[in-house]
Amino acid sequence: MKRILAITKKELLVLFYSPIGYIFAGLYFLVINWLFFNDLFILGQADLSPYWNVAVYLLSLFIPAISMGLIAEEKKNSTWEMLLSLPINETELVVGKYLGGVIYLLFFWLMSLPVVITIFILGKPEFGLVMAGLIGVIILSISYLAIGLLISTISKQPIVSFLITTVFLIINSLMGQEILLSRMPLLLRDICQNLSLNYRFLNITTGLINLSDLVFFGSVIFVGLFLASILLKENHQK
Repeated sequence: MKRILAITKKELLVLFYSPIGYIFAGLYFLVINWLFFNDLFILGQADLSPYWNVAVYLLSLFIPAISMGLIAEEKKNSTWEMLLSLPINETELVVGKYLGGVIYLLFFWLMSLPVVITIFILGKPEFGLVMAGLIGVIILSISYLAIGLLISTISKQPIVSFLITTVFLIINSLMGQEILLSRMPLLLRDICQNLSLNYRFLNITTGLINLSDLVFFGSVIFVGLFLASILLKENHQK
């Protein structure tokens, strides 16, 4: 556990001192707040649903920017082999880096609190729905992070990892959109819905926190970290 925490601490220092993290975080909140408050004053409704809907697609760019360097950067700089030469195994390395990213994202979502507070000042939204949306977007973020970490493990170039992760997440989000689902055969529609993180995320934001959705998100995280560990071990043995 001490070795995992050491990797987590190292990754947090990298993320908090990385200009890329601040640039993408700044752009993210600039765009999402502008879009949200623009619609808020036009519609005149104190509702955070549009905020979460926009967040899905912006996270498809922001999370890959954070995850692309978790492993790929180490490979590019030939430092990951040095890390594994230390008394630490592949699983500890993956879990440590993932936890560092999760903690960073939790600090990142604290920046949404002014928006939440503003909504309660301007109107009377349902507290339960606001909390469900916040919980949902955190779960979605850390699930995206696990996918990004896995793809970062496969690639040797951070920019390639960024592009592949972004495309994958956008396609996965589109799979949960009614505009596409309505044109699909029933069987294919059910498959796409069940595999779409966006579709399950939207269920949570409406206050429907189902066990099946939580299990699905948990499975995505577990499989992502498990496969990343296996791939790193195979690469290390070559």
